[in-house]
Amino acid sequence: MPGISNINIAVIGAGMAGLKAASILYQTGMTVTVFEKSCGLGGRLASRRTAFGHFNHGAQYVTARDPGFNAFLQQATACNVAENWSPSLYRGTPSPAKSDVVCVEGNLVQQQWYQGVPQMNKLIRPLVDDFPVQKQHRITAIEPVNQRSFMLHDDLDGIFGPFDGIIVTAPAPQTAYLLRPLAPRYDVIDDVVMAPCWAVMVAFKQPLPTGFDAMLYPCPEIGWAARSSQNNDMFHRRTPDPWVLHASPEWSRAHLEDDKERVTEKLLAALRDVSGVKFPELHSVQAHRWRYARTERPLGKSHLNGMNGRVIAAGDWCLGARVEAAWRSGQAAAHAMIETLLG
Repeated sequence: MPGISNINIAVIGAGMAGLKAASILYQTGMTVTVFEKSCGLGGRLASRRTAFGHFNHGAQYVTARDPGFNAFLQQATACNVAENWSPSLYRGTPSPAKSDVVCVEGNLVQQQWYQGVPQMNKLIRPLVDDFPVQKQHRITAIEPVNQRSFMLHDDLDGIFGPFDGIIVTAPAPQTAYLLRPLAPRYDVIDDVVMAPCWAVMVAFKQPLPTGFDAMLYPCPEIGWAARSSQNNDMFHRRTPDPWVLHASPEWSRAHLEDDKERVTEKLLAALRDVSGVKFPELHSVQAHRWRYARTERPLGKSHLNGMNGRVIAAGDWCLGARVEAAWRSGQAAAHAMIETLLG
């Protein structure tokens, strides 16, 4: 369609929602630029590379209920950036506030779980195209030039634009910070509740002698603990056994401002108590704090648009806590932008 390439769109956030939106808009023929505050892609599909392999310290796996997202996972599997994961699972008792539904028979998960290959952040590779991604640009303000044009400002005094449309896919509190100054319509984002999460990455020198590869709500302190499935890329080493621990939302809130050393000490002690095994010697321990890790109360719809449909908020927090929710929200936001700009 003539003139489509002259339509400039900015997408803020290079996680699943942002890259899904950017991919659709780029394939439509629009000019798309993605802005990402960190140095990598994937958002909470995060992985940390260490001397002992990769630690997936964000989302550990994904599942699919939506046929479109299931097709995406099949595409990712065909591209060798996703694979099935079937851990032996210990399932504790979640608190009444939890909404997770994990079907198990014995110790085996009945649902089909997928992991990115060789690490979780590779799962977004089918969405990455030739559009530019401006990494390490934290967008701090959206400035309307007129009713159809916007400029972006970052934390290094950079100015970008003009853009005909903007899709913001940051966590809900950060999205609200950007969009509330534009219109009262965006105030409802404040109703979204996101929980924090402390993640601890530990490499044992020898395998942790437990019969489980993953633990779901094993104790009040820990919401999730799992052995990495990527041991096969650590040849030439003495079989280190990498684990990721995710503190429960309640514990993370209560200890949000604790220092990393105190957090690792307490969570490792909780893992030792619940597993009932003697810990092998440690190679390394690291901690990461996710301030906005998990959606507890979503917006309740796939996206939120305003400014005559030209500034759209999207993300997993619109629909729920699943990676699939981010994919669906990004898709819906892109189609809404297309409807606004192309009719």
